[in-house]
Amino acid sequence: MNRVDRLFAITLILQRKQRVRAQDLARTFEVSERTIYRDMTALSESGVPIVALPGEGYELAEGYFLRPITLTPEEARALFLAAQMLISHTTGRVPADAELALAKVAAVMPHELRAEVAALADIMGFIAPAQRFDLDEPRLARLQEAIRARRIIWIRYHGFASNDVSERQVEPHRLWYFQGAWYLDGFCRVRQDLRVFRLDRMDELKVLRTTFAPRQVERQPGRTIEARIRFAPATVRWVRERQHYAWVDEYTDAHGVVMIYRLDTLQEIKPWLLGWGAAAEPLAPPELREEIRAEANRILEILT
Repeated sequence: MNRVDRLFAITLILQRKQRVRAQDLARTFEVSERTIYRDMTALSESGVPIVALPGEGYELAEGYFLRPITLTPEEARALFLAAQMLISHTTGRVPADAELALAKVAAVMPHELRAEVAALADIMGFIAPAQRFDLDEPRLARLQEAIRARRIIWIRYHGFASNDVSERQVEPHRLWYFQGAWYLDGFCRVRQDLRVFRLDRMDELKVLRTTFAPRQVERQPGRTIEARIRFAPATVRWVRERQHYAWVDEYTDAHGVVMIYRLDTLQEIKPWLLGWGAAAEPLAPPELREEIRAEANRILEILT
C-alpha cells in the first residue's frame, strides 16, 4: 500500500473507530510506529483535525467527517456482492437494513455504474444455507456489549460431546461465526488460559458488573496438538473441497497426501475424520489412531 492510500485508510479507521493507538495502526499496515507518527503529522498538516491523547492514542476532532467518496466499478461490484452474500445468509433486521443501504448507495451512483451493478445482481446469486445466522440473537448483542465494555461474563456451559456442565467466569475478547454456529474467544478465569466457547452450548449467560483490563495471553507451550492424516490419492481433491478448519499444511509421501492439523483437542477432528472412512489414515498422534480404531470397532459391533 502506498502512502496516499495509507493516509486515507487511517482517516477512515479514525472516523469509524473514533480512537486508535499508533501501535495498532502500525500492526495493521505493517509499518513502524515512527512511520505512523509521520503519517499523523502529514494528516494534521493537510487539514485533518487529529487529536493526540497521551497514553490513549489518536482520534478525530468532534464533527469532522470525510466528504462522500466515489466508488470505482470494481469497488461497487465488491460492495454489492458482499451485501448480497450477507443478505442471503442472515435473518433478523440485517437483510432489510442491507437492502436499504444498497439502495442509498445505488441512488448516488452514475447511471452507467448503477446499470452494471444491477446486471451483476441478475447473473449471480447465493444459495442460502438451511440455517441462517441471526445477528439480532439476544446473547450475541449482550456479548458484543460485554466485549466493548470489557465486562466479565458468567456462563453455565456444556462441554463438547458430553453432559458435563461447568460454571465459568470469562473475559470476552472476540466473536466469530463458523459452519452454522457462533463462537466466543475469551480468557477463562477457571482454566487461566484462552478458550473458545460455542454460544449454543451456553445454557445460561450473565454479564457481570466487574470489568477487566486488556491482557496479552499466549497459549501455554505444548497445549496445541499436531495431527497428521494420510489421505488416499483419489480422495485428496474432495478433502480439499471440504477441508477441516484446523488444516495448516500438507506434503506427499509414497502412499498418499499427508495433511497436518493443529488442534486443542482430538475431539475437534474425530467426527470429520470418521466421515472419510478407510480413505483417511491417522498417523499421529498415537492417541488419535487408537480412538479412531476403537470407534471403528464399535461401529463393526453394531453392524454385525
